[in-house]
Amino acid sequence: MDAEIRTVALGLKQELLKDLPFFGACGVAVGWPMLIQYRLTQNGMGPKDSLADALFSDFVSFNAFGLVFLGLLALGSAVTCLAALNVRWLGLERVVDHLQVRLAQLASSIIAFTLGLSVTAFFHSLLTVTAGGIGLVLMIALFVALLVVGFISAMLVARRRPPFNRWWVGVMFLVVALAAALSLIFWGVK
Repeated sequence: MDAEIRTVALGLKQELLKDLPFFGACGVAVGWPMLIQYRLTQNGMGPKDSLADALFSDFVSFNAFGLVFLGLLALGSAVTCLAALNVRWLGLERVVDHLQVRLAQLASSIIAFTLGLSVTAFFHSLLTVTAGGIGLVLMIALFVALLVVGFISAMLVARRRPPFNRWWVGVMFLVVALAAALSLIFWGVK
């Protein structure tokens, strides 16, 4: 199990190293206008809907990550359940493989962007001698940790390595993914 976790984490690290220069720079570039527009809004001069906030929402797509995460969890679990019945559906297995790559790309770009944003927050805290940016850096670190744990969990389920290759584990995660999707449909994300 440890080797599988290391393999998944290494794959995310490799993707992150490719994404960090561009998406990290985007995080830094969006962070400064966010700070400026926040200050302007506090003084009654800033726009209600800022471009920096819109860019943040577009780069850090929680909804897209959540959809791919739940899709990978559900479809990976379905493949496990079908395998327990000695049914092999190659098309579904290819979709699961594709979703694994896509989830790595989404997680990597979100992590890189938020790391760039945390650099901006950290330097802003140093320049203004305030602790707010340090708190944001810690919150981003927690968010990144949760993202990484979620990513690794979904990948382990989808890869169907022990103990995730058992039919009852597949059923359990399929129920969890479907329940999460239904709760989002009925109660929303806000």
